[in-house]
Parts: sequence; structure tokens; C-alpha cells
Amino acid sequence: MNKTQRHLTNLLLLIEEAGSLSKLARRCGYDKSASLSQLKRRLEAQSGEENARGIRNSLARKLEEAMGKRKGWLDRDHSKDAEKTAAAEAKAAEMPATAFAISTEGRFVTVSRHTSETQITVSLNLDGTGKARFDTGVPFLEHMLDQIARHGLINLDITCKGDLHIDDHHTVEDIGITLGQALKQALGDKTGIRRYGHAYVPLDEALSRVVLDLSGRPGLEYNIEFTRALIGRFDVDLFSEFFHGLVNHSMMTLHIDNLRGKNAHHQAETVFKAFGRALRMAVEFDERMAGKMPSTKGTLTA
Repeated sequence: MNKTQRHLTNLLLLIEEAGSLSKLARRCGYDKSASLSQLKRRLEAQSGEENARGIRNSLARKLEEAMGKRKGWLDRDHSKDAEKTAAAEAKAAEMPATAFAISTEGRFVTVSRHTSETQITVSLNLDGTGKARFDTGVPFLEHMLDQIARHGLINLDITCKGDLHIDDHHTVEDIGITLGQALKQALGDKTGIRRYGHAYVPLDEALSRVVLDLSGRPGLEYNIEFTRALIGRFDVDLFSEFFHGLVNHSMMTLHIDNLRGKNAHHQAETVFKAFGRALRMAVEFDERMAGKMPSTKGTLTA
């Protein structure tokens, strides 16, 4: 693969991540997409020429910075990354399934929710160790759910068979709904818990804050401006659907703020890690609150 072919291949990857060529142009500060359209056509026309100059350095850096890529990303061949991922997935598929079980001691529940769009089962233990297993068909969501389990010290086992032939929307939203139902059941009447939780989590350039109240009143304040529309093949708009479903069915008040970030993966990961940490704080039992309801009205369920 010569330099021009490599630049063309990587430009197409950036267009896919941004959602369209016009969206990529806006990320780069262009009012119109004509400049990038001309660039794409030139690269296509010169792809067979060994000595073609490809994308000039100043424009390459502008594209990389707009999409949160490291300097020199456009010059590298990323096909090997895809090959490694495919090989790892193939190896995992060949490995025999290992036993996975969540302890039923403590605040443990299993909730199933079946519709014409999704069939979901969530097993959850709030008094866990961060152990998790997922089979949903949406790998990036599973990566984020793993952050909740690990940082929340919650054991999670989630399986979902959804209509992924349409898109990921119903699967992601309905997992949020079912996880919310499981949280509500596991918390019971909430006697003796801390009730409130908060966390700030950084990851390189990204920083997020999550604050929650297991109030019995659903409410979501969601403030994330993702720097690109797709993370791999995952539509970042679906994170809002996930948290709306979770909040409405767990009956919590949740404030999510991504305070800064250039890399969309980092933005998402800081949010889910912070949510896990805040949830861990809120569901913990407070020794000084033992046997007491953390509310002057005497209930957090009505």
C-alpha cells in the first residue's frame, strides 16, 4: 500500500467515524465540504501513482486533531489493527466456555424483560466484587458496562438477543431499562444506604463528573458533546437512550457532565467509570444510618 492509498483508506475511516464527509469538514472548521470532497477525489485518482504526495502535512494534522487522533495517524496502516481484532475474536470463539456464576448472597436479583424487539436477562449483585459477563452483540456497550461493574464493585451478568439487523437502538435502550429495573429491585426500600453518590474521573485529556441521588424520582441531566458521531461502529447518541432507560426504571436522579475531552472513546469511558464509582458510593450501607431511612419524608420508594 503506497502513501496515497494509505491516506485515502484512513480518510474514509475518518469520514465513517464523523458520520459523513460534511460532518468531518465541520469538525475541521470548514463551512462547506467542497475542500475535502476535492481531496477525496484527488486521492482516488492518484491512488495508483507511487510518487503521489498524498495529504499535505498541515491538512493531515488538522484532520487528526479534529478527530482526536495522535500525530501521524494518517500515515500509519491500520489494517493490522483490524486483523489483530479479528484474530482475537476468532480465538475467543474457539475457546471453551468457562463457568460464570454470580453470588446470590447479599442484594442479588435477576430480572428478565422480553418484547418483540429484545429478550433480555440481567443478574445483578450490589454487594459484589466487580465480576461481569456480557452477551449482547454490541461490543462497545459491553466495554462500558464492564466499567460500571468494575468501578461500582457490582457483579453483572447481562444477556440480550435483540434486533441488531435493524440497528443497535432497541438493544442499548432496553438494556438500560432492564438494568434500571434490576437496580430498583436490588435496592429494596433503601434503608440504611448512603443514597447520594458522586465521582470525577479523568482519562488522559478527558474529564467527567457524575452525581446521583437514589431519590425515587427519575430525572436525567445529560451534558456530553461527543467529538465524533461513531466510536468504531457504535452510535454515541445511544448512550443518552441507555441512561434515560436506566434512570426512568431505577427511579434515580442522575447528572452527567463531560467537562472536557477530545477523544470520544475517552469521553464515554470517563462517564461510565464515574457512574460506576458514584453508584458504588450511593448503594453502600452507612453505619451511622443503620436502620434509618435517608429521607425526612420516611420513604424513597413513593
